[in-house]
Amino acid sequence: MPFINNKEDKYRIVDEILSATDYYHVLGVKRNATSEEIRRAYIKKSRICHPDKFVPSYPRATQSFQILSIAYETLNNPSSKLVYDLSKQKGTFRVSSDDETNSNDTLQRVLHQLFNEMLEGEFQTLRAFIHTLNETNPAMHITEDAIIHIELAFKKMREIFQSTHQYYQVIQFELMRLYELQYELRQLSYFSLWKRMQLSITICKLLLQLPIIINTHSKQKQQLLQDVNNRKKEEQGLLNQNIESALKMAVGLLETGERLTNAW
Repeated sequence: MPFINNKEDKYRIVDEILSATDYYHVLGVKRNATSEEIRRAYIKKSRICHPDKFVPSYPRATQSFQILSIAYETLNNPSSKLVYDLSKQKGTFRVSSDDETNSNDTLQRVLHQLFNEMLEGEFQTLRAFIHTLNETNPAMHITEDAIIHIELAFKKMREIFQSTHQYYQVIQFELMRLYELQYELRQLSYFSLWKRMQLSITICKLLLQLPIIINTHSKQKQQLLQDVNNRKKEEQGLLNQNIESALKMAVGLLETGERLTNAW
C-alpha cells in the first residue's frame, strides 16, 4: 500500500475497512500471513485511519480504527487466530464503547515494541552513519561533541520510556513512519546505493527528531503548569540546552543532505 496523501483516499481506506467481510480483508493480508506481515499491515493502515488524522473528527474513522485493532489482536495471536478460522466468522463487526480505549492500548503496546526494536543497537548504527557522512560530505560535518550530546539524548529518551508510556502517543506517527522506512530500506538491493543513502538520511533525521518532539511536548506541559500556578519561568524540558541545540543542528544538516540527494 503506497503512502496515502490524498484526502479522498483516506476516506476510501476507512470505508474499505468498514465494508470488509473478515479480519483478513480488514488488514489486507493473506490467511498464511506471518506475524510480521500482520503487524506491518496494522501499522500501515493505522497511520491512515487513526482518528487523530481526521480534523474535524470523523466517527467512521474511529470505528475503522477499532475494527483494525480487533483484527490485529485476533490474527496476531496464534490461539485466537485458530479459533477465528475455525468459527469462520464473517459479516458485521460489532464494537463497543470500550473498544476505543482498547484500540489505543493495542497501538501503544505495538509502538512500545517498535521503539525497543529501533533503539536496540540503533545508536551505534546512527553514529557510524554520521561518521560516514562526515567523511564523504565535509559540508555536513557533525562534530564529535555534538555526537556525544546526541548519544546523551538517546540515553535520556530510553530512560523516559522505560519509566513511563505517556510519551508514546506524542511520537506515534513518527515511529510508524520510521518502521515503514526501515522496512523499505531492508527491501532494497545492495546495488541501490543512492536510494539507500536517501533513506538512511531520512531515517537518521526522524530518529534525531524524536527527542526534540518529546522535549518540546515536555516544555509545553511545564509552561502550562507554570501559567496555572503563576510560577516564575524556569529551565524547562527533559533535555538541557546543549543537548537540544546539538540535536537541532544535526537535524538541520541532515535536512540539507536530504534536499541535496533528492535534487540529484
